[in-house]
Order: sequence, then C-alpha cells, then structure tokens
Amino acid sequence: ALPQWLEDLQARVKQLQNWSTDLNVPPSVWLSGLFNPQSLLRAVLQATARANQWPLDKMFLSTEVSKKNLEEITSAPRDGAYIHGLFMEGARYRGYM
Repeated sequence: ALPQWLEDLQARVKQLQNWSTDLNVPPSVWLSGLFNPQSLLRAVLQATARANQWPLDKMFLSTEVSKKNLEEITSAPRDGAYIHGLFMEGARYRGYM
C-alpha cells in the first residue's frame, strides 16, 4: 500500500512541477491527480466567463466524452480543459458515442 501511495504522490508532484514550470494549462489535466480538483473546474468557469464577458453566475459545466487517447491530445482547447483520470463512484455510464 505504501509503495503505491508514494508512486501516486510522485506523479501528482510531477504534474504540478510541469505545470508550474510552463505556466500554461497542459494539453490534458490529470484531474484525479489534483489535490483540489474543484478549484480547476471553478478556474475554467471563471476564465471562460472573463474571456467572453459573461456573468459568472450564469456559467455551468458541460462535459463531453471523447474517444481520443491521451497521446493524441497535443494542445489545450481554446475554451475549457481536457481532463483524464476521471472516475465515478456510485454511477453508471453507458458508453454510447
């Protein structure tokens, strides 16, 4: 259990180091690797609202499942963010695309 925990922690730290070095949103964010993923989601809403001069209280999150592999994503989207490593508990997903 401890080796897996350390491996996970090292991967989280690496993601944060890479992000803080570049200071740009990475092509895809490992959402489960963030210590506070809700903050990223709020930041995406705020950035989109500011860029389009929309009121923040009218913003909402929308998700779209993609068949792209992580390796195929080479740049961040113009609006929003690509994420990977998302998992759901107590939910069901029918993979219709």
